[in-house]
Amino acid sequence: MTKPHVFAMFLLLPSLGVAEAPSEYASVGDWTVKIDPSNGNGCYMEKTFDSGTLVQIGVVPDKDGAFFAAYNALWPKSELDAKSTVLFDFGDSRFQGDVLGDVHDGLPGGYAFFDNPEFAFEFGKRASVVVQGASGRSEDLDLTGSMKGLASVRTCQKEQN
Repeated sequence: MTKPHVFAMFLLLPSLGVAEAPSEYASVGDWTVKIDPSNGNGCYMEKTFDSGTLVQIGVVPDKDGAFFAAYNALWPKSELDAKSTVLFDFGDSRFQGDVLGDVHDGLPGGYAFFDNPEFAFEFGKRASVVVQGASGRSEDLDLTGSMKGLASVRTCQKEQN
């Protein structure tokens, strides 16, 4: 088993004023690609799994990186911006970093910024990933169609630039 890759994560500060809602760009299998005007028209994809977990992964052009976020109504509410850790286990490749407590559309969860392009590559090429939080709770996510979804995110982002 390889050693965990560490990737940098930072808090993205919300913009002041009324935020414009993301707009839908495309549907790619079970993934929906959207454009978020609040972070420089960053494109991302999202999917709600059978467990009720909403997963988002996409581009943060204002910060020259990307993000992974996960939310679920059944998860305990944590303090906003409370720092924790997350581990992404792809089997023979692992990534670990900081995650910040966040709420999206009333769902508690966490948000992680990363600047390691290898993470998105692993996410796209794998069939599944086990995501484990600092509490030890983990969830196995089916990544079917994620490579096509990420290709759509890249196309979407090119159109925004």
